[in-house]
Amino acid sequence: MKLREIVKAYLGAAIIVAAMIFAVVRVAYNQLTYEAADVTTLRMCHWQLEAGFRDALDTLIKEYETLYRERHGKTVRIIQMPIGERGYQQFMNTSLIGGTAPDIIEKGHSSMANDPSYVARFFRPLGNYADEPNPYNTGTPLEGVPWRETFVDGMQNAYDPQLLDYYFIPFSMFAIRIYYNRDLYRELTGRTEPPATFSEFIKACDAIKAAAAERGEPIVPIAGSKYQGNVFRGRYERPFLFDTIRELDDNLDGEASNLETWRGYRAETWHFDSPRMLAMYRCLLDVSENFQRGWLAALRDDAVFMFVQERAVMFASGSWDASSILTQVGDRFDVSIFDFPIPTDHPEYGKYVPGPVSEGDVGGSLPWAISKQTRQADLAIDFLRFCTTRLRNERFNEAITWIPVVRGADIAPKLKAFRPRIEGYSGKIVFDISTEAQLVMEGNRWPLFSGQMAPEEYAARAAEVYERTGVAGYRNQLVKDRRNARNVERVLAVRVADYYRRAEAGGVSNAVPEKILQLVASTLYFNHNLAADEAEFEALLAEEESTP
Repeated sequence: MKLREIVKAYLGAAIIVAAMIFAVVRVAYNQLTYEAADVTTLRMCHWQLEAGFRDALDTLIKEYETLYRERHGKTVRIIQMPIGERGYQQFMNTSLIGGTAPDIIEKGHSSMANDPSYVARFFRPLGNYADEPNPYNTGTPLEGVPWRETFVDGMQNAYDPQLLDYYFIPFSMFAIRIYYNRDLYRELTGRTEPPATFSEFIKACDAIKAAAAERGEPIVPIAGSKYQGNVFRGRYERPFLFDTIRELDDNLDGEASNLETWRGYRAETWHFDSPRMLAMYRCLLDVSENFQRGWLAALRDDAVFMFVQERAVMFASGSWDASSILTQVGDRFDVSIFDFPIPTDHPEYGKYVPGPVSEGDVGGSLPWAISKQTRQADLAIDFLRFCTTRLRNERFNEAITWIPVVRGADIAPKLKAFRPRIEGYSGKIVFDISTEAQLVMEGNRWPLFSGQMAPEEYAARAAEVYERTGVAGYRNQLVKDRRNARNVERVLAVRVADYYRRAEAGGVSNAVPEKILQLVASTLYFNHNLAADEAEFEALLAEEESTP
């Protein structure tokens, strides 16, 4: 047989055999290296595939492994398990249910990592650890400070108000801005500085489209996708609603709850087709008209690719994309960053917008949770404490061009534009009074923002489903809240029983711990609010039924 015939006949089989040998060797290597009797292994999974992240985390891991071996004379191996966003949810769900979950898990992208009932089942509460000082802060200004207070947000984002405990440790903070190609922007608009007002922003987009058409080049002002649509929604919806939130927010907690929003709707304080709401929809349309054609079918990566390939002048995203974008662009063009121009200057929109969204509530992210299935919980906590000292957190985030979350850590010079803006307004309004209302309103937003549906038609559809399903939807929400209240009471009962069991054995002092007193107060507050909301809801229904 000729050589070509031999290769043709056996090449496929040879490749399969080689792949099998490689897999066997790899598994054996991992088993000998990480599962040896004298090696303790921690696995940590995440979906961060941005440039530099794994290297920065690996630096922390190697430093910890060396320090642990020097201090304890034992070997620890920490294995990263990076998984793409598309497969992370499936991996998380199957591993948690199947009992094969990693020890340290980046929390998110899964109902089992976010729904309180699943969180309580699969993840360890971290409140006891958070109340203790971080031993790795010894000899620093943070020595003796409770671990949670060493974070700039006091770990508020990590606290679950339904489960009354902390459930993750943050490593970073993020803010959202608009990246722009400074060179291409100057070339197409004749300006160097980014737009400072909304009117200037729209004029700049118009100038870019006109210049691109004149040159016959497929350049658009903004690289768009559904991801970018949500980014702009977050910045251009809320400013229109601040005044409405203040009118509806009776308990002054900064949020117009489902009940407060529904009550205001019944009292005609607001409506989906009010001039304010229609102006909000049109403002978002003004922005989305500057995306490329067919942006609804584009993915986030498609928008990044357009920007990097200089087919879009601007791209909106968070500081988490800074490292990847700067790495891909290199020195081909100057990437600059500016904040979202708010339409306070617009002749129509300005009367509804008091100012920008405050970022004072931006808290810790990159959330690391600890699985209940781990046999090495204390070791996992020790590693997370090691990583969250000021200097280590600063170095880690500087390496990947992210914002550190530990008090006293400096932000990288490239990210000064991402420094959270404290000035502005805050508040939240809840419209999803029922599952059907949520599905209809969210589903129709994309035809609305792409210009396929008029604002008036969207408002009519939203009003119809809100009115039709509101009562039954809120009653279902009350049922869920009562179920959560029972879960909270069970958590409290377990804590109290465990405390008194240890007190009888002489393991603790007679003084009731502050943590249990906090749980009691939180439980009473939660149940009081639930009972008050339920009573007010039924009273409003009774009043409406009795009104001729």
